[in-house]
Amino acid sequence: MFDIAMTRGRWIVEERSLTGAAPHRKGGSTHVHIVRTWILVASLVGLWGVVLFGVAALKILVMSVLCAVIADMGMQIVTRRPGTGRLPRAVLTGLLFGLTLPATAPLHVAIVGSLIAIIIGQGVFGGFLHSALVGRVVVQAFFVNSLSLSGALVTSPILAPGYLLVGNLDHAEPVADYQGWLTPQPSTTAEGYKIERPVQTLRRFTQDRVPPDDGNFYEPLVRDELPPWKDTIFGLVPGGIGETCTLMLIIAGVFLIHRGYLRWQLPVTVLASAALAASIMPVNLGADYHWFPVLEVEQGRAVGLAYVFFHLTAGQLMLGAFLLAGDVVASPMRAHGQLVFGAGIGVLTIFMRLYGTLEGECYWAILIMNALVGTINRRMKRPVLGLAG
Repeated sequence: MFDIAMTRGRWIVEERSLTGAAPHRKGGSTHVHIVRTWILVASLVGLWGVVLFGVAALKILVMSVLCAVIADMGMQIVTRRPGTGRLPRAVLTGLLFGLTLPATAPLHVAIVGSLIAIIIGQGVFGGFLHSALVGRVVVQAFFVNSLSLSGALVTSPILAPGYLLVGNLDHAEPVADYQGWLTPQPSTTAEGYKIERPVQTLRRFTQDRVPPDDGNFYEPLVRDELPPWKDTIFGLVPGGIGETCTLMLIIAGVFLIHRGYLRWQLPVTVLASAALAASIMPVNLGADYHWFPVLEVEQGRAVGLAYVFFHLTAGQLMLGAFLLAGDVVASPMRAHGQLVFGAGIGVLTIFMRLYGTLEGECYWAILIMNALVGTINRRMKRPVLGLAG
């Protein structure tokens, strides 16, 4: 279209753009769309956690989300700075925080952690540290009696077959010789099984607290101490509400990658670097350090490879790789940066699991790498053509 106007006695004809002001590209996904999609996949993981751990898990998730939303609304009132898209972000923060908690955690832990995640994680740190994980590591320190697995052998419950979703974790009973979730147990009245978390078993093993059997170290671990590996794939082991089901977390991650909201490089690098670290890093066994545990073969079985696989599917690593590390605010912008970011998370997780004392090692690893995102972004900037290096 053209505009015609008289200026200083002359007719001026100007072309007027129909597109309006920049930017001209319309459509695509906004930040709110991305967050809502993330809420959807996190809700599916949480739903499977409710199936595995019952109504207790649902209470934790609902309380975490509700308190996060209330805290965010309160911050908007106090600061008088309402923002577009803050409500979905608060819902996601509360939901992700709830997924990191065990279903047996008291409700006040969910309340305090959600408030800290919003007020400190988002309000003070501005989200450059993962807000949900800020709340998680703080409550880990504040409520160590409710969340810690350190010290003496501690068992955690999982609902038994026939009691999924409707069972009560308070009616779970300890199982001494546990052979797997589908294996019939001596007790027929228990609604759940109390067993050691696989990640805690791996920690005991690396501290040389699993007795050897005829000179074999890894065979007793895989045969007698750990549950069947397939149980860790379907989430049939105790742990955090969103930590245990490897299969559901992979499905959630693949969906996010398909939608373009998560770069495949990040979860793949997290898992690959963790597998490499677990394969190489030495384990203290029999007053000696054994390097390259992945190569261990005992009684004709590749027990070292099984040891590495358990490191990948036990604990928080899968949840961290597919739902936590890819936070759009607290992760690097470019693919090359995410490779460095993911490698750091994977290696730090295994290192702290083998040699550290902090629990929730993957959560700490993500927070440490969050603090380095600014440096990674600066180092991984794309060079501008025409400018001198």
